[in-house]
Amino acid sequence: MIQKWTVAVVMLSVIALASCNNFLDKENKQIEENERKISEYLTANNLSATLDSSGLYYVRKVSNASGRKANIGDEVSIYYRTYTLDGRLIDSTETSKGKPFIYPALTLFHLRGVILGVNLMRTGEKFTLLLPYYLAYGNDTYGSVPAYSPLRVEVELVNVRTEGEQIQNYLDEKEYEISERLTDNLNIVRRVTTTGDTIGKGKVVKLNYTGRTLDGKEFDKGNYTFTTGLVGQGAPIPGFDRGVRRLRNGETAVLVFPSALGYGRDGARNQQTGQFVINPYAPLAFEVEIISVTNP
Repeated sequence: MIQKWTVAVVMLSVIALASCNNFLDKENKQIEENERKISEYLTANNLSATLDSSGLYYVRKVSNASGRKANIGDEVSIYYRTYTLDGRLIDSTETSKGKPFIYPALTLFHLRGVILGVNLMRTGEKFTLLLPYYLAYGNDTYGSVPAYSPLRVEVELVNVRTEGEQIQNYLDEKEYEISERLTDNLNIVRRVTTTGDTIGKGKVVKLNYTGRTLDGKEFDKGNYTFTTGLVGQGAPIPGFDRGVRRLRNGETAVLVFPSALGYGRDGARNQQTGQFVINPYAPLAFEVEIISVTNP
């Protein structure tokens, strides 16, 4: 019995290994085919491309040595057009009424090759990116794009903003007068002021609030009761808690702070759909109204 079981396990292992080898052979052939198609495209269009270690081919069409490069978490704004190698348009920023696509650098773009390509760019530069399938839509059909398709993407890097710049631009656009700015860039804008002691730690606070990203998108609203200064599960995000602790009973304020005091590099997702409600590295603004402050 033991011998039969051992033979069966060996046979299954051999079958699994053969299947894995067949898959790898297919992938390698597709990689070679993609490289051939990209090489033919470059030759036909008299282009000289640089091959990145990731497998990305790029052509710098417009240079700007004085432009800014994005660091992880910076907000980048790009214009792009995505084509198959035979010139069929797949997607572009023109579908969003000509506005640039804005996202946090090195995250959240649906084509990994574009994420890598933009990371090589400076503001004001234009690149042609040639993506093998594993940096594009992969080995699955995507809409009208067949599996294993290499793609061409025309990209222009329009702007780069750090979180600090996003926050300052937001405050300037709103013409907010800052009441307090802490060393970690937590900004408090008092709209209605009262007198007395600030709330501090260990108080039960009841308040109304509205949470927005700095592009004005509302992601949460309601009333909330919590004990200030708590940490761990069930505690509010640090920027919210710390900002409220600086307020007084009856005050209304806007709290604006960076992602390090919010949802950080992970962002926040809708539990049902899995889509981001708050993007990674997103600074936030909360309007708060303190209703009551009591001892626990």
